[in-house]
Amino acid sequence: MTPRIKRLAGALAAGFAWLGALAAPAQAQTDWAAIEADPAIWRIASDGGDVYLFGTVHILPPQLEWRTATINAALADADRIYFEADAMSPESQAEMTALIPQLGMNAPGVTLSSLISEEAQANLARLAEGLGAPAGALESTLDPLQPWLAGLTVAIIQIQAAGYDPTSGVEYRLKAAGDEAGMAYGYFETVEQQLRFFADMPIETQIADFEIGLAQTLEEPDLLNRMVQAWAAGDTDGLDTIMNESMRDTSADLYDVLIVQRNQNWIPLIEDILESGESAFIAVGAGHVTGPQGIVNLLQARGHTVERINP
Repeated sequence: MTPRIKRLAGALAAGFAWLGALAAPAQAQTDWAAIEADPAIWRIASDGGDVYLFGTVHILPPQLEWRTATINAALADADRIYFEADAMSPESQAEMTALIPQLGMNAPGVTLSSLISEEAQANLARLAEGLGAPAGALESTLDPLQPWLAGLTVAIIQIQAAGYDPTSGVEYRLKAAGDEAGMAYGYFETVEQQLRFFADMPIETQIADFEIGLAQTLEEPDLLNRMVQAWAAGDTDGLDTIMNESMRDTSADLYDVLIVQRNQNWIPLIEDILESGESAFIAVGAGHVTGPQGIVNLLQARGHTVERINP
């Protein structure tokens, strides 16, 4: 999946009483417990404490164990973990719950069905049938939503139906480890900013992204599994291809808003961390780290030494 799959998962999925009855579309099963994961992690040279950069996946299969000795050592060396946003505290969850109706609902009389093409409507019906959703349940759930929120909702429904768990995602696990160790936290964005990256997109862009994502879901039902497998293997080139290449090719404006601009905004914040001399562990979505406009390349272009510390 693209970086649309964010921490909204828990807040959104909680409202679908029929979700537990869904079945994942047929695809090859992955034995996640058998995978020896070694996701990529980098160290950024600093005159002070060590600063580590780790690309995350926000929602993972519960059986996948990704905490390697290298990652554990980096966490033990750090005093603070930096996340994209504080999306896990009760306060941020309450803020998200309040903002979603303000930013994600259609105007009275407007439905998702009235905005999308007949082909997209047919694709939505195919998806509902493949998931085993009750007749009309998916359509009635999505119709009040703006296309950006409908797209996130479709992604979440699929992820949960496939057995993925938001509480098994990297950020949740890192936060639990940080709490246990008494670590401090920092954030690059607010929850409202993250929601507005989607909600402030022109409606035409939202519709196009929804329709492209829906078609991709039907054409490549194993996409999420392939993404997680590439991440777990530390295959950064493969991960960039899966997560970002199609967005660069088909939704250049979306790629610019969700990846390029945000990465550029984060570079001065990362440089502030480097200058502060603190030891830090930076954990942001894996789609932001690699690729031509990824954080690693942007830092290196500014003269920083960024070294991958696992194979």
